[in-house]
Amino acid sequence: MATLKKFVEGKQMLYVKSGMCVYDIVKYMDGYDIGAVPVLDEENKLIGIFSERDLMRRCVAKEKNIKEIVVDEVMTNEVIFINSDDTPEKCLRILQQEQIRHIPVVEGNKLIGMISLRDLFLYDMQVKEHIVDTATAHIFYG
Repeated sequence: MATLKKFVEGKQMLYVKSGMCVYDIVKYMDGYDIGAVPVLDEENKLIGIFSERDLMRRCVAKEKNIKEIVVDEVMTNEVIFINSDDTPEKCLRILQQEQIRHIPVVEGNKLIGMISLRDLFLYDMQVKEHIVDTATAHIFYG
């Protein structure tokens, strides 16, 4: 059975620090083509998430100057996370239930990565392709 730890192993851990300017974070997210980034404090503890949704609703819609505002003022503070030993299926249920697209993966109290809805869709496609390939091989080569 696949676990979320397998999803994040070997991937670069992307995050930003508390107190950073939103403009710098947006450029960072753009550079890595990501839609959300965890925010860590000085002790590397997860304290929030900053997403494209936060940028639109809490910055652009409220006409905030993103070159002057710090992430702590506009990030999502109530972080929903998932454990590394949970399954992709459980993760998908949480994303759907909470209506979010990104979720931090933790091991104990330590952040080890992020999972996106896109990651789970790609995984689901791979699983289904494997099932089809196996069934096809069984039918033709029996």
